[in-house]
Amino acid sequence: MVVSSRATLRDQAGVKLVRIERLAKQQREISFRLSSHRDGSKRLIMDEAEAHRAFAREVAASLQDPVVLGLIERGVLQN
Repeated sequence: MVVSSRATLRDQAGVKLVRIERLAKQQREISFRLSSHRDGSKRLIMDEAEAHRAFAREVAASLQDPVVLGLIERGVLQN
């Protein structure tokens, strides 16, 4: 039996960082999913520090994207 849990760690400018934990018997796997409205991509990152750095880079890029800025101005996304 595999048990999985998800928790949103950070959510800004259309960028979301989610912690995913999977438990199976005596194994435990933690990964981080980074998703963005900017390009619609999702990345799976295994290292937490790298996930937070990638989040910061993607937020900075999103805040330069005219489409994302328009969504923030209209209140669709939170900054």
